[in-house]
Amino acid sequence: MAAVSVVVAFGVILAVRSKQEFVEQNQVVPGRRSPAPASWAGAHTREAKLHRRLGDAVRGARENPRFVELGLGPQMAAIETEALAIDERLVAAAALPSAHKNGAIDPLEEHVVGLEATIAELVTSVTVADSKVQLEAAVSAADIKLQALAAARAEVEQIDRTVSGVDLGQHATEPAAEHTTLPPPQPGTSTG
Repeated sequence: MAAVSVVVAFGVILAVRSKQEFVEQNQVVPGRRSPAPASWAGAHTREAKLHRRLGDAVRGARENPRFVELGLGPQMAAIETEALAIDERLVAAAALPSAHKNGAIDPLEEHVVGLEATIAELVTSVTVADSKVQLEAAVSAADIKLQALAAARAEVEQIDRTVSGVDLGQHATEPAAEHTTLPPPQPGTSTG
């Protein structure tokens, strides 16, 4: 009877550990829950593959000792923030009707590729032996790429909101008088 209890306990421990590893594997940023369905951990859909690529890129950067050696903590935080934002958009795009899904995923795939390239550049372009100037230049270039990725993602989100009729770019508390428009050009006048 004791042997059966040990076997059952061992089986329960394995099952709990396996489920925990499965959940962790589905996270884009370790320790932060992803909105992606658990099925994406092994699915072959385009959005699931992009989700896993995001997680692989972030984990690869986190596990690379060069990020610590080079003091790239702020860049790592920016990478994680961008990866989470892209992942959320992937989940939203996956929920769209099939007629619109690929059109919504296309720009997100470009963002995933851009994030992977930024990480690769940070990891490979600078060595500890490089001068401080080279390090600062490489970090600055990566920061610019991360900002460009965030800006491009924000632009896509703004287009989505405008198309859906929900323009969150205007604050309800702003007075209308602050928004001035130019009158239409008069016939026979030059605009530039």
